[in-house]
Amino acid sequence: MVPLFGKKKDKSSGILKNYEKVINEGFEASQRGDAEKAVFNFRKVLRWVSEDIDKVSKLSDSDKKKLSELLTSAGEEMINLKEFDAAIKLLEKAKTIDPKNFRAWMDIGKDLLQRNTQVPYALVCLREAAKLEPENIEAHLLLGDAYRIQGQLDKALAAYQKALKVDPENEDALQKVLKIQPENIDILEKYIKVLEAKGDKEELIKAYNRMVTITGDRDYLEKGLQFDPENKDLLMNKARILLKEEKVDEAKEIVNKLKEMYPDDADISMLYDELNPKEEEASVEEEVPSVEVGELFEDISLGEAPETSFEDEGTMQIAGSEEGEKENLPEIPTIGGAVTSGAVGSAMEEKKIETPEIKEQEVPEKEEPIKEEEEIAPPAEPEEKIEAPPEEPKEEKLEEMKMGEEIVPEKKEIIIPPEEMFLQDYEIGRFDDSAKLLEGMRDEDIMKLLSENVKILKFVYENLVKQGRRELALKFIDKIIEKEDTEENKLEKSRLLIDMGQMDEAESILNDIVKKNMKNGKALYLKARIQSIKGNDMGARNFLMMATKFNPELKEEAKNDPFLEKYRDKEWFKKITS
Repeated sequence: MVPLFGKKKDKSSGILKNYEKVINEGFEASQRGDAEKAVFNFRKVLRWVSEDIDKVSKLSDSDKKKLSELLTSAGEEMINLKEFDAAIKLLEKAKTIDPKNFRAWMDIGKDLLQRNTQVPYALVCLREAAKLEPENIEAHLLLGDAYRIQGQLDKALAAYQKALKVDPENEDALQKVLKIQPENIDILEKYIKVLEAKGDKEELIKAYNRMVTITGDRDYLEKGLQFDPENKDLLMNKARILLKEEKVDEAKEIVNKLKEMYPDDADISMLYDELNPKEEEASVEEEVPSVEVGELFEDISLGEAPETSFEDEGTMQIAGSEEGEKENLPEIPTIGGAVTSGAVGSAMEEKKIETPEIKEQEVPEKEEPIKEEEEIAPPAEPEEKIEAPPEEPKEEKLEEMKMGEEIVPEKKEIIIPPEEMFLQDYEIGRFDDSAKLLEGMRDEDIMKLLSENVKILKFVYENLVKQGRRELALKFIDKIIEKEDTEENKLEKSRLLIDMGQMDEAESILNDIVKKNMKNGKALYLKARIQSIKGNDMGARNFLMMATKFNPELKEEAKNDPFLEKYRDKEWFKKITS
């Protein structure tokens, strides 16, 4: 007879063997390239485990552990097959059956983090994985990444430092710390030693240059130039060091050479202009002496002005007087026959001449238009009488309306919906009128403009933002993204969400953009803005530094950004935006 405990063990083992058989068949199908069969088998096991949960709970600890490992392997293969939902469910079953299954916790966190979905839950899973295996470097690195995405940079640094305790020369951990603390000299020195041992010349040059930028250490400068004597960044740093040492000629020689090699580089052009000021402009300023007013006319060759003394009385013909009539006035000096206004003023002041005759001649000219205005004014009353409707008996009008003989069309009031009026003005190019109409339109009327025309959508969106109608604008930017799913449109939505105070949703959009394009300066800039709002000064600094590196034009925007205003007196901010 088979012992009772042995019989139970055989039954439990039988369930486990069934699971194992189906899972192995799934792996074999996947290796053959039969993904459909593999997915079918793995899903079948997932269904069985859910149905047999009571039986599974009665398995021995060793059987539970084995089943948990089988489900974990199936989940990992489902991730490879891009069946993410089923994969996560298999892994969830695995860690439920064996809560100490490190791989299950780790796989869930890693997959969710890589797909940038449910990041808070990914963080929970990775934190548990790091507890289960404190010596696992990947767990600490992924946990740090999760904290960094959440904007918790202090916790991210702590996780990376734990990885470095396990392996002080871990290149990934050193790089990740430097992303948050780019000026951490101790970490940078360790990173340089790792690169030197590895012989990675390209990364070494970048690291040397960063160290030179931070410390100004000539040793690192020379090491870098040994690898690449014409490296632009290293030579720029060398020129700056020479300038600090007041070795202007040597610095100028380097910058002039760089200008020839990189004529369109903005940083080189600025340093070049600083070292090579435009001498022509300077010489012009030096050559221009201060000139008295009277001297301005000396070189004008329009004729000689007669020498005139205002003490002698002369004569002047008054405009409007007959020929031969003279007034007792001083003679006015002229230039080439033209009377100078300054001379007239001086002459009048010297002789204190009163000119009543001129005033009398000017009066009639002013009186004539006054009389014309008085004559034009009266015809206003007849115009009002003309506009009055013709006199008709009211009873006759009513009879006509009752009989239905004639209903004048002009009398009917035609109401045009505001959205149609907007479209009419927009289509004929009267954009200012269209914008004014939007200001007075109700939300429900504006919603009727959610058309398929992207140009109209963008026009409405921009004006709604100007009016501060953000909730409504959000619906239009969503429609725009539906029609044109571009990075620029997503960036615009994130800007709007930041203004609305919806930081998490805005950051999620920006994370998607940065994940695809790490060099998108605008996305990094907006992330800096979010970190500033959240009070994460270090995060704001790092994102702003990266943003301006990839898009230098953002430096000017940063200077006037109200979200970054609190940093304007900080030295690091001045350095980044200079």
